Amino acid sequence: MKEKSIPMPKYNLVADVGATNARFALTLSNSLGLIHIKVLACADYPSLETAMCAYLESISAQGLIANACIAIAGTVHLPEFALANNHWCVNKARVNAALKVQALWINDFAAQAWAMSKIGTEELLVVKQGHPEVWGNRLVMGPGTGLGVAGLIAHDGGWLPVMGEGGHVGFSPASKLHAKVLDHMWHTYGHVSAERLLSGSGMMNLYAAVAHVNGVQQNLTKPADVLQQAQALAPDDLAYQTLSLFCDMLGNAVADAALMFGAVGGVYLTGGILPRMHDFLLASEFGVSFANKGRASSYLSQIPIYLCTALQPGLQGAAIALQHESRRQNVTT
Repeated sequence: MKEKSIPMPKYNLVADVGATNARFALTLSNSLGLIHIKVLACADYPSLETAMCAYLESISAQGLIANACIAIAGTVHLPEFALANNHWCVNKARVNAALKVQALWINDFAAQAWAMSKIGTEELLVVKQGHPEVWGNRLVMGPGTGLGVAGLIAHDGGWLPVMGEGGHVGFSPASKLHAKVLDHMWHTYGHVSAERLLSGSGMMNLYAAVAHVNGVQQNLTKPADVLQQAQALAPDDLAYQTLSLFCDMLGNAVADAALMFGAVGGVYLTGGILPRMHDFLLASEFGVSFANKGRASSYLSQIPIYLCTALQPGLQGAAIALQHESRRQNVTT
C-alpha cells in the first residue's frame, strides 16, 4: 500500500522593512513565536519582492506561506509608494503576487506600537519613573534611520495603534542653541522636520550644524562613528556635543508628542539608535528637556518613559497585527 504523503506545514510570513534593513521571519498558525529570523540589507536587492523571495529561498519556504504581514516605512495606504530613505519603490500588487497571498500591510511604526502593546517588563529599561494610568493613551516613538511616532489607545480590553507621520512635523527649538542649529539647517532644507535632526539619517545634519555653530572642523562621516566616538573612554568633543544635543532635542520632541497624544499611560522609546546608547541617554539632559514645558511640566512629570530592549520588536509587532486581523475577520464572518 502506498504511504500517504505528509503535507508540508503552512506558515505566516512577517516582515519589518526599514530604509536600511529588511527583517523577515515565519510564525506558525495561532502562534507569536518567531522562527527563521533573517536580516537582509536593502542595498543588496533591487526591490522588496526580490529580497523577500531570496529570504524564502534561503529557508526553502517558497509556496508554504498562508498569510503575511509586511510592516514597512512607507505610505502603506497607497498601491505604490517610494521609501523615503532608500532606493526601493514598492508595488503592493507585485509583492502580493510574488507571495501568492494578499498581505496585510502596516506602517513600520504601527508594528512597533503593536509590539509595545504586549511587551514584558523584562524587555523594558526605565528611563524616567512616573505614575501611569493603566488604560491611558501611550506614545511609541523612536529614532532609527527615520523618526517614528505612533500612539496606542485602549480598545475592547486591548490596544490599537494610532498612526501618522509624526517624524515629519516641523522641528521645534526649545533653546537658543536649538534655534542656531535650526537657522543653519534652513540654508539646506526648505522645511526642517524633526527627522532631519533626530534620526540616523539626520545625525550627520546635526553633527554638521554643531560644527558650524562652534566654528570647528568636522572629522567624522557616518552616524555610527558619531555614536562610537561620543561614547568612547576619551570621547571626541564634537561627537560628544552632538550626541548630547541629540538627547536634549529628543527629550523636547518626545514631550511635544506626549502632550499631543495625551500619553498618560506612558512613553515607549524604540528604534535602532537608542539601545546602542542607553547609558548615554540615561546620563544626558533627555529627562530634563522632557519635563521642561512650563505650565505642562507637572502633567509630564507623571508620565513614565521606558526604553525597549527587545531584539526584534518590529517582527513581533507584525505577528501581533496579523493575529489581530485574523481574529477580526473571524468575528465579522
